[in-house]
Parts: sequence; structure tokens; C-alpha cells
Amino acid sequence: MQIETDVAVIGGGLVGISVAYGLAQRRVDNVVLDEGDAAIRASRGNFGLVWVQGKGLALPAYTGWAMRAVEQWPELAERLRSETGIDVGLTQRGGLYLSRTPEAFAQRAQDLAAVKSRFHGNYDFDMLDNEAIRKRVPEIGPDVVGGSYSRYDGQANPLRLLHALHRGYLLRGGRVLSGGGVTDIDQRGDKFVLTTARGQVIANRVVLAAGLGNAGLGHMLGVTIPVKPIRGQILVTERVPPIFDIAIEQVRQTEDGTLLIGGSWEDVGFDLGTTFDVTRRIADDALHFFPFLKNVRIIRSWSALRIISPDAAPIYEEIVPGAFLVTCHSGVSLAAIHANETSGWVEQGGIPEEMAGFDQRRFIASRF
Repeated sequence: MQIETDVAVIGGGLVGISVAYGLAQRRVDNVVLDEGDAAIRASRGNFGLVWVQGKGLALPAYTGWAMRAVEQWPELAERLRSETGIDVGLTQRGGLYLSRTPEAFAQRAQDLAAVKSRFHGNYDFDMLDNEAIRKRVPEIGPDVVGGSYSRYDGQANPLRLLHALHRGYLLRGGRVLSGGGVTDIDQRGDKFVLTTARGQVIANRVVLAAGLGNAGLGHMLGVTIPVKPIRGQILVTERVPPIFDIAIEQVRQTEDGTLLIGGSWEDVGFDLGTTFDVTRRIADDALHFFPFLKNVRIIRSWSALRIISPDAAPIYEEIVPGAFLVTCHSGVSLAAIHANETSGWVEQGGIPEEMAGFDQRRFIASRF
């Protein structure tokens, strides 16, 4: 089998399908090459936060990008609901990040102040003590020092989002080549020839949006792409009545009533296992933050791998003419802007100069 297309999008997770959906909306012929369920798909383990606070600490340009992304989210959610009938569960009532120790609270305040000082625009956040948090979240534990609150933050259902984007993409005439993991990329003149188990795909442009798989794809094009896996473990509880009306980074309540409790940040390669010591620490933190959880049953746990660059911010770069790298670990938060704006870069054949700070040149002087 041989397919010809204008753009081949490599990766059918949240990042790839967001860009592909945007291209289809722009009526750019494109094909998604999806490795399928065998892929290490971060989308399946995403916590589901639509988040601004803290983004931009290492890369100041990320703050404005994240702000624009969450501003575009309501329109995307409504468009997907209208087109596909799928409610992606978006709520944007603010977000809370809890600090367990006075030292952590002070560091959080310092970090957010640094982000605000480098952002040329409105960037509001509040550092709340226990009493102030209790007014928003009465269930907070008495020994919690405090936390940061941002009115920009929210949450969505990542699996529904993934489903809605795929359905919307197909309704707009998009094509998905399942089991289409790319094993080779050859440049022939101004064309890219991609070899997959399903046959060849010939494209004028390619989008590398395969998460951790981007490292191998980069090698096929003679480019090093510095991404690595960082494991996060999550606990899931039984269903409980609605408790939280805002997003909380450490504990998120889903639409069906279950609580997702996280998380961890583990440099363990591609190990997707769960470990007793980490899950015990997560549970201990959760009980400190919310003592009522002692009466709530844990029903399962899982782990997933984040896609992390050296500074944990996205990388956007035309790594060779016509080949666009789009990688991040915030596929939910950035879904709307990837669909609305990043797809436009691919259509127009170049990344705007204002986004130059997101390319890999920022890592030249650093060690990964």
C-alpha cells in the first residue's frame, strides 16, 4: 500500500491528533500514522489538568503560550461537543497547588513570583494559608501549610478529549493509519518517504508528534531530539460524592466521582511498573492534605511516562526543511492552541519567529 498526502502526522496521541485535527479544519490533506495500543501513550495516563501556574519558570516564553492555550480551551470544548457529541468535561474554576512544608510553600511563592516578574502581562496568583484554603476547600487537613491558587487553571477528561479529537478529525475527512509506526524516513528531493508496517506514505511535510518516539524519529533525519521518560504513579479511589469544585494538582475528582491521587516524578527509564514505596508516599501525602480519605478505598493504581525535555517545556522546531517537531508533556493543557495555531505553522510551512525560543538551540549550553 502506498499513500500520498500533503502532511504526515506521526503520532496519534493528544499532541499529534490536535495538530492533525487543526490541519483538517484548515482543509490541509493529512494522514495520522498511529502506532496503536502498543505505543507508550502518555495520553492514556494524563492527569487531565488544564494548567497555567508554574509554567515558564525555566522558559519564560512558556508562560504566555500556556495562558493563550487555556484561553482557547472553551471554544475547542464547545466545538468538539457540537461536532462529535462528546463532552470533554472542561471546567475552569481555578486551580490549587498544595504545599506540605513551610519550605515548600516559600519556594512555591518564590517560583511563582519569578514567573510573574518575567511575564509582560497580567499574571495573577494567590499564596493562601490554611484558613484561606479552607474557605475554598473545607475538607483541607488542619496541618496543611498552604498552597498557591490560580484563577486560570482547570481540568478536562483526557480520554474523552482524545476520543473527541479523533472523531472530529475523521468527520472532517482525516485518515488514520493504525498500526502505522514509522520504521524509516527517507528524503527524496522535496518529499518525505515514510516506511511503516502498513506500507509507504509519501508526504510534502511531516509532523513529529510521537512523544518519546520522537527521539528515534529524529535519528532517522540525522537530528538528536532530547526527550526522556519520567514516570508518574497515580492512585484511583472508589466513587465518592462531589467534593471539589476546583482543580487541585495533587487530587483530582473525575466526572464519575473517582479521585485521582498523584503523583511522582521518577527517572527510571521506560519502566511502567508501580512500586510500594512510591504509592505509600502518595497515599501519605494525600491523607495529610485531606484526612477524610482514610475512609475511602483505593481500587487501583497505574503509572505513565511523561515526555520531558531538559527544561520540561515544549520543543517546537522545523528540524529539517519540511519536518516539524512538536513535543511536550502538557498535551491536554496545550490541545486547543496546538489545534488552532500549531497546525497553522505546518500549513504555512514555517514556525513564527516569535516561537524561536522554543527550539533546541536553548539546550546547546546545557547538559541533558
